[in-house]
Amino acid sequence: MEWLSNPNGRHVYILSWFSLVITFVAAIGGVIASVKLNSSLMLVYGLENVVDFFSSAIVLWRFFMPDSTPAMEAKLKSREKRASIGISIVLALLGGGTIITSAEDFGAGREDYEETVALYYFGFISMVVFGFLAWIKLHYGAKLGSPSLKKDGVCSAFGALLAAGVFGNAILTMSSNGDLWWLDPVFSLICGIGALVFGLYGVFKAYVRDGHPICNMRWWVYGEGSLPSSNATSQEVELGLPPVSDNIPRGNESDDGAVLT
Repeated sequence: MEWLSNPNGRHVYILSWFSLVITFVAAIGGVIASVKLNSSLMLVYGLENVVDFFSSAIVLWRFFMPDSTPAMEAKLKSREKRASIGISIVLALLGGGTIITSAEDFGAGREDYEETVALYYFGFISMVVFGFLAWIKLHYGAKLGSPSLKKDGVCSAFGALLAAGVFGNAILTMSSNGDLWWLDPVFSLICGIGALVFGLYGVFKAYVRDGHPICNMRWWVYGEGSLPSSNATSQEVELGLPPVSDNIPRGNESDDGAVLT
């Protein structure tokens, strides 16, 4: 199976479309289930899939290849760092939202689930689906050396963990008559802290240690070499054109700063 043993950008592109569909359905289902079943963990699960949807969209943008040419390959590679940092920001936002939701659930106290059996099946199916997505994304990321794809795999793994929490919490709730209600927000809180720390570390490393100008919108749009350099002419700066980096001769550029020949 070439798609497993020797994956390429096209395989990742197809996987990202599949992930987009799955996360969209799971996000809608999670939010609706949280309202119907009064479960904060299901709300967190739904929100996590909203974040995972955007994460998959970022990877889709990273590996979007209308045609396989050296110029296109260079263009896609130039997107890798921005995609990786973007997913780190998404993970940090997910962690913060999860922590807030868990705290609100602690304040609300014990809740009675009306359809615990539904949570049982929902959690089990989601655990299997997102566990597979996480594994294949991490496998592809390692094979292709793509940090953004690995982080997208972490997002899916986070979803699988939350699904496992829903599944386990349903079992415990049914067996304890609801006395273990606090496991729901505790598990959500742990997952939220993990996502927040992982996401903030990625942002810190990119901004402080690696020196990427993540606060500059021009960098997000055009990529490396888009900020004014010593070779930029006054006309380029005045017109807001992305100058060519010092080590690349002037010529026709793509929107990511790669020279097209």
